[in-house]
Amino acid sequence: MAQKHPSHWDDQPAIIRRVLPELVVILAEGERESDLTARGLAAAGWPQWPRRQAQAVAGFLDAWWTRTLRTKAPPPSAPQIFESCVTAASSVTPWLARWETEKGPIARQHLDESVHRWREELDSGDSPFSWWWGEEAEGRAAWLEVRLWLAGQGR
Repeated sequence: MAQKHPSHWDDQPAIIRRVLPELVVILAEGERESDLTARGLAAAGWPQWPRRQAQAVAGFLDAWWTRTLRTKAPPPSAPQIFESCVTAASSVTPWLARWETEKGPIARQHLDESVHRWREELDSGDSPFSWWWGEEAEGRAAWLEVRLWLAGQGR
């Protein structure tokens, strides 16, 4: 009988935790495919990790998004980073809440840029969260939440 070799993804959370320091650096330095990296985090179920580890990931994502909202030209773009944070957390709520608190001209510029980037999806109702991890209905609900939030911003 042939011996089964374990897949390298048999314990995805352990693998992601092991490479997390490198992933954080890649994201912070402007990885172009940040949504794919964020999907790996979501697939690893980081919110269910031990409390300190989950808090570290949440803290990084919050700091990354906050820095983005205060940086004129972040790498990659603000909409991409927003989409990555949403994907990693499988929620739009904390990222919209942070955006709500940032009232400066740079955050406003990022809002304008995001609306421009999402114009087609806003018109069609399709979600821009192409790497959403979870149920499709949850992804649609998250996009509806963004649309309602934007409407409240005068969009």
